[in-house]
Amino acid sequence: MELIDAIDISTAKTYKSERRCYIGASNVGNPCHAFLQYSLRGYPQNPPPPAVMRIFSLGHQLEEVVVHDMKMAGVNVSEVDPKTQQQWTYTALGGHLRGHADGVIYNGDRTQVLEIKSMNDKKWRMFKNQGIFTSHPIYYDQMQLLMGLSGLKSAWMVAYNKNTSVYHAQNVPFDEPRFKDLMRKALSVVRGLSTTRISDTPDCFECRYCNYKPHCWPSGEQPLPLAVECRTCRHAKPTAKRRWFCTLHKSRATDPCSQWSKLQPEEASHG
Repeated sequence: MELIDAIDISTAKTYKSERRCYIGASNVGNPCHAFLQYSLRGYPQNPPPPAVMRIFSLGHQLEEVVVHDMKMAGVNVSEVDPKTQQQWTYTALGGHLRGHADGVIYNGDRTQVLEIKSMNDKKWRMFKNQGIFTSHPIYYDQMQLLMGLSGLKSAWMVAYNKNTSVYHAQNVPFDEPRFKDLMRKALSVVRGLSTTRISDTPDCFECRYCNYKPHCWPSGEQPLPLAVECRTCRHAKPTAKRRWFCTLHKSRATDPCSQWSKLQPEEASHG
């Protein structure tokens, strides 16, 4: 056990709190507006357990395996934007809404978004039997946002079964009404019109396992260090070019002041 403890301690030391400071395509489908506000403002998250960190790391490694296998099969796929030599990135709402695609597939005269997920056997079978809309709606929303922001009308979800190394793929067409719903939600969050949390109790499933839980439900939780910055202040509002505006001083938010105040989530509505 000392060996395993040493591995876990070493893994934990590699953790760096992810501060995206934007709403990402991978979480835009999250129904909790408070969660999206914390992501937008770069609030720190609870560090995941070492095993979860290794799951994330393995997922990134398997993405490279999937792209390699697709290329070996003759699929014309590009995992980087040739203009930037970086991951395919699409933005909106002044850069406060961002999506990163795993790749783009050139299929004749069609260009399609590529999204890759590694799944355990149970999740993989759910995807195969039910389709991505039913089995993983948050992945479906991720793909819709990527298509909407990129202007592409089709996407492929390729899933790698971590138990069996078997593939399953689904072609997903662009769902414009869903994309517009997601954009309306993101706009509501960016404009600060909604900071509503998903539940009025910390015991609900979504809150219990949320990495932002200490901010919404501080009682009984280990507090997370929160930087006193304009973007973390409830008086700051996003503007163009990923900048922020101070509603107290009516000026560009550049330096925190003595009136800095932590964002407070709204109670869940029951209407």
